Amino acid sequence: MWPAIYNFACIVTAVSCCAFAIKLADDYLDQEQDRLTGQANWTELLGIGTMFYAIFFISIAAAIHSSVSLSLFFASYIVGMFNDFKNRFPLGLTGWQESLLTLLLCLALFGWEMTFFSLSFVIAVQLIDDCIDIKIDSKSGRRNFASRLGCMECSLAALLALLFAWWLNEDLFVPVLTGIVLVYGGLLRWTAVKHYV
Repeated sequence: MWPAIYNFACIVTAVSCCAFAIKLADDYLDQEQDRLTGQANWTELLGIGTMFYAIFFISIAAAIHSSVSLSLFFASYIVGMFNDFKNRFPLGLTGWQESLLTLLLCLALFGWEMTFFSLSFVIAVQLIDDCIDIKIDSKSGRRNFASRLGCMECSLAALLALLFAWWLNEDLFVPVLTGIVLVYGGLLRWTAVKHYV
């Protein structure tokens, strides 16, 4: 019984640290846009140290459970590139090329099951997040998946992605979902408090 509880707690902690690291990195990249739209952003609190803390938290996550946390991190990178598919980045590659290379690396390191489990989870989170942020993104001129496809369609696609993740790995599904919900629930509360203040 105790080993199962310990393993559950380890995965939840690793996923929580990973999700927070992704949020910090995302805020660092989006700080200008968030400032223009009046959104709460962790760079307001952490400044230039934001990316350092992102590295710190992903390191903790990897130390606790590398396959779950790093595959989720890679999946976030792959999905994050979808909005910049045709843009060229410092390495001279386009967004889709960087996504493809990251996908191949993830497959090589963690196998197809872990890769597609993580991708399914990240896609679901991205689609739900786009539904929540549809008005904010529209104000800043960004067309997210919800504005392109519709909130109902995105919600159904997110549900299908979660069901696919559950089908791939039932044992990991609940602790990963718990870790993500804990972090994003906390982040939504923090955002609400920042707006209230």
